Amino acid sequence: MIRFLLFANSLILIISFLSCSGNKKITTTTTETTTPAVTDIPNVNREFRAAWVATVANINWPSKPGLSTAQQQKEAISLLDFLQAHNFNAVIFQVRPQADALYKSALEPWSYFLSGTQGKTPEPFYDPLKFWIDAAHERGLELHVWLNPYRAHHISGGPVTETSVVKTKPEMVVHLKEGYWWFDPSLKTTQDHGVNVVMDIVKRYDIDGVHFDDYFYPYASYNKNEDFPDSTSWKQYQQQGGKLTKSDWRRQGVNNFIQRLYGEIKKEKKQVKFGISPFGIWRPGYPESIQGFDQYEELYADAKLWLNKGWVDYFSPQLYWPISRYAQSFPVLLGWWNSENTMKRHLWPGISVGRDTSTANSTEVTNDIMITRGMMPESSGIVHWSISSVTKNAHLSKALIDGPYKQPALVPATTWLDAVAPLAPTVNLIQQTETVNIQWSHTNEADVFKWVVYYKYGNNWRYKILNKQDRSLELKMQEGKTRLNSVAVSAVDRTGNESIKAEPPLNTMLIQPRSSWQAATAKPYKQHTPVRITVHHEGGKILLDTANAATRLKNVQTWSMGPDRKWADIPYHYLIDADGTVYEGRDPLTVGETNTEYDPTGHLLISFLGNYEQQEFTPHLQKTLTTLIAHFCNKYNISPETIATHRDYSSKTTCPGKNIYPYFQDGFIKKEVKRMLKTNK
Repeated sequence: MIRFLLFANSLILIISFLSCSGNKKITTTTTETTTPAVTDIPNVNREFRAAWVATVANINWPSKPGLSTAQQQKEAISLLDFLQAHNFNAVIFQVRPQADALYKSALEPWSYFLSGTQGKTPEPFYDPLKFWIDAAHERGLELHVWLNPYRAHHISGGPVTETSVVKTKPEMVVHLKEGYWWFDPSLKTTQDHGVNVVMDIVKRYDIDGVHFDDYFYPYASYNKNEDFPDSTSWKQYQQQGGKLTKSDWRRQGVNNFIQRLYGEIKKEKKQVKFGISPFGIWRPGYPESIQGFDQYEELYADAKLWLNKGWVDYFSPQLYWPISRYAQSFPVLLGWWNSENTMKRHLWPGISVGRDTSTANSTEVTNDIMITRGMMPESSGIVHWSISSVTKNAHLSKALIDGPYKQPALVPATTWLDAVAPLAPTVNLIQQTETVNIQWSHTNEADVFKWVVYYKYGNNWRYKILNKQDRSLELKMQEGKTRLNSVAVSAVDRTGNESIKAEPPLNTMLIQPRSSWQAATAKPYKQHTPVRITVHHEGGKILLDTANAATRLKNVQTWSMGPDRKWADIPYHYLIDADGTVYEGRDPLTVGETNTEYDPTGHLLISFLGNYEQQEFTPHLQKTLTTLIAHFCNKYNISPETIATHRDYSSKTTCPGKNIYPYFQDGFIKKEVKRMLKTNK
């Protein structure tokens, strides 16, 4: 459908766009139109692009214990700014590295990795998690809290203090020979405490996800390759009549915890995603070519079961191996995990190929991303271990932003949590000579997490993803030789559902105000109401479409039409340049001048700059004229039957020129205007 192009007599044109479920209403000062959903706008890219930010041992943040609040915040902002600038859309932030807290908690002490003393409150006080959430959301990033479910004390976490769970809950923890303390995963009290810690965060903070990594039962090296010291709880289980093997009993405890936690999160906040990044190999031989560590038997993590059962919303197996390594090949393992994804959850692998700045390393990372896109086109994604592997590798970061992350992307929608898209936004356009300001609002802002603004220069669509607090975007009307011709805005909710794209009609042919050509001040003149439209041409020298129209307009304004008359104002209401630009002349509510025998009262005068006895009346100029006339017919309720030319009212002129007049003689202009008015009723 050809949309009616709306114009303004002054600098600003405001078009209001109202939407309702399934329909969009366009309301202007002159017409109201129902517009169907736009079909030619491409969909926004979808891909999960995340990085882990590790706080244990101060791997990524803060850079060392004991930094001031201001220093910690500055470092956090630097990391988040980097992610935003490189088109990431999520951060996985470690908030519980060793049964402690990088947030205000009544259940566990403040983290050693913040202050250097476990249990010490930040000074001056701030809540790091709240700070990270707000700063991430301001930058369009989801924030997922990363917790270690069973690690009670890390060897880099300073001395065990009286505030540590090692002291406050000694019945739950065991000591490992390398110096770690670990919760006993088989105990119900351990599971209760872990669930309480997670749910405390879910209830009090505006997070987007909860994340566990690969540390369930500890790696054997943590206990000098001896068995996990849970003999007491194992004997109690046997004495109570338990029939499982020790390995199955251990796995059962972890399985119960994962299933229970997933359910608890969904009961409290359904939109909060739960993700796990287990060791990348489930068991050697799955698939057949794979060799390596057996997490099923050594970490007692049945990660395949969790994926099969759908106890996760996203699954990020740590596939930290090159593509060509036969025994642990990235695409082979990814393909196997994908075959186990029977519940169709998000499968976003973790990658960590190397730390060097070589082209080969950057190429490997890029290839991982492209393989993931190819294998999971409906929900691609990658998690980078860790953020430092990108921030401290200029070659890789440039390869990402120049390559696979060149365009921003929305996180794929999690439709099993919520499949209902928000309503379309209400969009207003404030259009000026060189820019258009797009403004929007929503009837239910609580249902909006991001906005997508689509815009089209020439035949090429582009888009920007903006944050929920954004309400406007300014675009140039012209980029080089290409003109902006369409815009649209959609709303995206917390789980990634996108609304109908609201596309208000854009005035692609602006009327340049008098100020744009430095016209002399308009003088008061006889008032009138336009009831007919009459077309002229200025009749001077040929005007090329590359010429300076402003200079020509100044000449027209001071043009002398005889010894008794020197113009103090432009004689026409609107003038059209050879390149199709429309200029504001005389106020259309005042009478124009023609220096001929007919009375111009009631005529709205449109004139072409140039000499159309000689220069071409191009198809672009034809479209400009008919669109302009249609607007004025609508604006002033003028019948298209009144459309005429200077020549039709005067026998003393050949204006508007032999190259324009035939389009009026054969009725072409009148016919096109009627078609436009009918189409856009």
